[in-house]
Amino acid sequence: MRIYQLILLLLLPGIALALESPVETRAALVIGNADYKNGALRNPVNDARAVAASLEKVGFKVLLRENVNREAMHQSITEFGKLLKLGGVGLFYYAGHGMQIKGRNFLIPVDADIQSEDDVEFRGMDANMVLSRMDAAHERVNLLVLDACRNNPFGRNVRSASIGLAQMDAPKGTLIAFSTAPGSLAKDGTGVNSIYTRYLVEKLALPAVPVEQVFKEVRIAVTRDTQDKQIPWESSSLMGDFYFVPPVTSVKPVLAQVAPAPELPQATTRPQAAPAIVATAPVKQPDNRDYNREGYEIELRAKNMTIDEVPAMQAAAERGDVVAQTTLGWAYFLGKGQFDGRGMPRSNGKMLRWTRAAAKLGYPVAQNNLGAIYMDGTGVKLDYNKAYAYFKLAADQGYLAAKGNLLHVSMILGKSNVGLVKDIFQSVQQQLQEPVK
Repeated sequence: MRIYQLILLLLLPGIALALESPVETRAALVIGNADYKNGALRNPVNDARAVAASLEKVGFKVLLRENVNREAMHQSITEFGKLLKLGGVGLFYYAGHGMQIKGRNFLIPVDADIQSEDDVEFRGMDANMVLSRMDAAHERVNLLVLDACRNNPFGRNVRSASIGLAQMDAPKGTLIAFSTAPGSLAKDGTGVNSIYTRYLVEKLALPAVPVEQVFKEVRIAVTRDTQDKQIPWESSSLMGDFYFVPPVTSVKPVLAQVAPAPELPQATTRPQAAPAIVATAPVKQPDNRDYNREGYEIELRAKNMTIDEVPAMQAAAERGDVVAQTTLGWAYFLGKGQFDGRGMPRSNGKMLRWTRAAAKLGYPVAQNNLGAIYMDGTGVKLDYNKAYAYFKLAADQGYLAAKGNLLHVSMILGKSNVGLVKDIFQSVQQQLQEPVK
């Protein structure tokens, strides 16, 4: 799910340039397969979630798929191909079992029953098919990342299977990254993530570092920690520069100026509808409420919520408190307990219940979050039109994060216009001039 406030940190630094040139689209398909009948793995789903979250923070529209069968993998790649047609940057990440047969690399779905070499070709997914789909889209930059050489539980049934994955040549404008060198095995990891993905997530967040250097930093860290037993490897034919986090420009992100407050505002009444936003007029929240600040504080509370806080928060939510409802929805999306054994469990059902409740009451932070849920298909069927509608409701109440998300989904739907970009820019300029409360 495209996380709400953080979209501003991605769009605003380059927004002045957006007035004259289109924003580059970033799309990613992230797959984590772990629940195999033979050779189950511990970390690929955690790895996929970590990578997806990190990519969303740097502006990618992410399709996250967990424990998928062959049919679902095909469908996901087809959906990914449609996003790639928008141009810009495409990234495919896979964590799970992979194997090579006669120099060809295959990604293994969770339902694959591999009894012979022929089974691999018919029941596996040829990595070159993904590469071809990306190459056909003529993206400026294509990135293929495979953390898929952990072991081969089917080797005893496939005599010609070689250890690890085979070398792949990168087409023009493409970088292929392997978690280990061709013909070698990668470690699944003893912690929450594989050692490769752990460093990948860490390094791609580095500001102003070219993508080739990012993977070099990952290689150095993994090689050091494994004492040369695992050496990541890349093949690159990139023709231009790409940064996961672009160099900082002179425009500062507005949310960086907002200080968190110790107590959340408690709202038990329905927010009043705001008048239509006029691009040249100052944005005034109904009843002098600062939804941008509230959204930031809700994000902080949700990230740190523990299961012990749920009863009181849920009681407030059941009374119609939109802030409590929105906070619960976000906390259940984050699912802190899924990663470190503490805190909130992840629940799409509860996330949807509470987010929809607050959105129905007209709360713009929840409307924005519900738009993000539909934009990324988290627990619901992906629907860009519904995402657009919810972002529009929130943006019309002056919620700045929703304006950024509305711009992004508008580009996907072909509705983008310069007026919307100017509206966002003017809203940011206004907030930059206001003192921090």
